[in-house]
Amino acid sequence: MAQMMDQAADGVWLVTGTDVNWVLVADGDELTLVDTGEPRDLPRVLSSLQRIGRAPGDVSAVVLTHAHPDHIGAAERLRADRGIPVRLLDTEAPHARGQIIQEAPALQVLRAAWRPQVLLWVLRIVRAGATRAERLTEVKPFDAESAPLDVPGRLVPVPTPGHTSGHCAFHLPGRGVLITGDALITAHPAGRTTGPQLCPPMFNHDEAAALASLQALARLPADVVLPGHGPAYRGSPASAVQRALAVHR
Repeated sequence: MAQMMDQAADGVWLVTGTDVNWVLVADGDELTLVDTGEPRDLPRVLSSLQRIGRAPGDVSAVVLTHAHPDHIGAAERLRADRGIPVRLLDTEAPHARGQIIQEAPALQVLRAAWRPQVLLWVLRIVRAGATRAERLTEVKPFDAESAPLDVPGRLVPVPTPGHTSGHCAFHLPGRGVLITGDALITAHPAGRTTGPQLCPPMFNHDEAAALASLQALARLPADVVLPGHGPAYRGSPASAVQRALAVHR
C-alpha cells in the first residue's frame, strides 16, 4: 500500500504516503516512527512496517517534526489505540493539541488550485482526511537541549522554526542521515520546482525564520537528507541548503 520506500541508510527508511513522507528508524528490535502521514494514511504506515518485517508493537515512539495535519495524521490513533508515546518539541505542543493553528489559509490554497496539479493534490489530501485530522490529546514534549532523545535511533533534535514556530528536524549522526521534515523539502505538488527548496511561502508560518533555519541544517554532517515532501536528497545538507537558497533567490 505504501507508494514508495527508500532505504536511505542502515535501518532507516523514507516512506511516501499521500504526497507526504514519514521515516522509520530501526534500533535493534525497536523502531521510532518520525511523522505519520495524513489521517487516512494509517493503513499505509502499518503496511510500511510490514514491508520491513516489523509490526506495530515494535514501534516504541512516534516523533513529530511538526503538527500539520499531513504529519500528525495517524499519531493520535497510534497513541490511543496502541499506547505509543508521541514526542515533539515543547514549543510545538500547543499546535499539536489544537490550542493554536499555524496552517495555510484554505482560501489561499484554493486560489492556487487553478493549476491542475494543485487541484488534483487538494482532492487527494481531502480524500486522505486532511481536513479532519485528530489533534493530540496527550504528548510528551522535549526541549531544545534534549540531545539525543531517549528513543530508538537516539535522534538529535535540531530546532528549525519557520514552517511552524516549533518545527524540529532530527539528525542521526552515526548513520549519516538528516531528517528535515518541512524545513527543507525536495518537491511539493503546489510548488513549481524539484530539488532542495523551502515549502511554498503560503505554507510557512514565518518565511524569514524558515529561511534562517536553513543555516542550522547546513552545519550538520550527513550523507543523505530525508524531507517531509519529495524524494531523498543524496548529498550533504550544506549542498542541499545551497541549492535551496539558489531557488529562493
